[in-house]
Amino acid sequence: MAALFTFLISIVMVSLGSFIIYEYRSLQLQSHGKVGSVYIDNLLAPYALSYPDGVADTDPYLDHVIRSFPDESSNLLLRIWRPDGTLFYSTFANDETELHDAEDLNSALAGGFVAKLETSGVVDTNFPMSYPLFEVYAPIHDPATGELIAVGEIYQDATEILRDRTFVERAVWTAVTLTTLGVLAMLALCFNQSAELRDRLNVERKMTEQNEQLRRDADRARLEAAQANEQVLNMVGAELHDGPVQLLGLMSLMGKDDPGSDLPDGTTLRSLTQQVMTELRSMSAGLILPELEGLDAAGTVALAIERHHALTGIDVELDMDKSDIELDAPRRICLYRIIQEGLNNAARHGVGKPPKITLKRSGANLEVLIHSGPSRPATATPDMPSWRLGLQGMRRRLEPFGGTLILNSAADETKLHVDLPIKTPTEDAFI
Repeated sequence: MAALFTFLISIVMVSLGSFIIYEYRSLQLQSHGKVGSVYIDNLLAPYALSYPDGVADTDPYLDHVIRSFPDESSNLLLRIWRPDGTLFYSTFANDETELHDAEDLNSALAGGFVAKLETSGVVDTNFPMSYPLFEVYAPIHDPATGELIAVGEIYQDATEILRDRTFVERAVWTAVTLTTLGVLAMLALCFNQSAELRDRLNVERKMTEQNEQLRRDADRARLEAAQANEQVLNMVGAELHDGPVQLLGLMSLMGKDDPGSDLPDGTTLRSLTQQVMTELRSMSAGLILPELEGLDAAGTVALAIERHHALTGIDVELDMDKSDIELDAPRRICLYRIIQEGLNNAARHGVGKPPKITLKRSGANLEVLIHSGPSRPATATPDMPSWRLGLQGMRRRLEPFGGTLILNSAADETKLHVDLPIKTPTEDAFI
C-alpha cells in the first residue's frame, strides 16, 4: 500500500510540474508575441504608410531606429511584407523571399499574429542569425482607418528568453520536488502511525482474548467446583450408607436375643439401633439424591414438593410451564436444594399463607418464584439456623452457574425470586 501511494503521488506531482511548465512556456511565448506584435504595429506603421506603392530596400528612418536599439538587440532582423505577399523591406542585404514560412505569413495577412521559438535546426547560409531564434509575424494597420496595410516580421536572439525559461523551470521542479518529499514524509508518518495502531490493536485483541479465556476458565472452575462438591457429598453419602449403616445393621442382628441389651429407660438396643439406621439412611438419601437421576426441571421441583409435604404435611401449590426443561445433574441438584431450602424457610418463617411455586422458562434462564406469607423474624438456634444463613447457602449454590437470588419481604407476602441459567455460553464453548 505504501509503495502504491508513493508511486501515485510521484506520478501526480510530476504531472503537475509538467503542466505548470507547459503553461508557463505557452504564456511566455504569447506574452513575447504580443509585445512583438505591438512593437511591429506601432514602429513600422509610419514606414509602411510612407511607401504605399514604391519599393524601398533601405530607409534612413528605419536605419536610425534600428541603430538606436541597445547592444543586446543588435541582432534584430526586420522584414515588411505587402498585403499581396511580396517583400517590401528587409534589414539585411540580399534577402531572399524564400527565407520565411509562408504559412505563418498567411496567418498574419489574415489578421492574426504568430510567435515561434526555434531552438535548433538547420540555418541557411544566407540567413544572418543563428539559433536560438524568436520569430514574430504581426499585421500592420493604418492608425486612422484600422485597415491592414502590411505584415511585419521580426527575428530576435532568444538566449535571454531561454535563460528566463530555464530559471523558472528549475524553480518549478525544485518546488515540486520539495512538495513531493513533504507529502511522502507525511505519508510515511501516517503509515508508521497506522502500523503502531495496528500493533496496539493486536495487543489489545490478544489481551481481550486472554481475558475471555480467563473468564471461561473461571466459569469452568466454578462448574467443576460445583460438580466436585456434589461428588464429595455423594461419596460421603455412600460412605455413610456402606459403613455405619451396615455395621449398625450387624449390631441389630447380634443383640436381638440378648436380654441384657435393654437400656435402663426400657429402650431396647434393637429399637435404638433401628432408629439410628433410619436416621442414617435418611441422611444418606439426602446426600446422594438418587431420585433425581433422569428427571427434568418440573420433575425435580415436584420431587422437592413431595418430600416437603411428607415431612411437614403442608400443601404446596405449583404453577409451571408444560414444556419440558432439561437440566444437567449439577443444575438438578442445585434446583432441588434451592426448592428444598426455600420451602423449609417458608414453613419456618412464613405466616398465614401456604407456599406457592411458579416455574417458567425465561429465555436462556429457568425462573423460579416461591411465594409465602409475611416473614416473621428469624431466631438462630442450634436446631434451627437463621434465614440469612440459608440465603447465603443458596447464593453459593447459584454462583457457579451465574444464577441470581432476590428476596423481597412485604407486609402481606414474601417472595423468593431465583434465576438459574439453563446453559451458559461458556459451557457451549466447552462442548
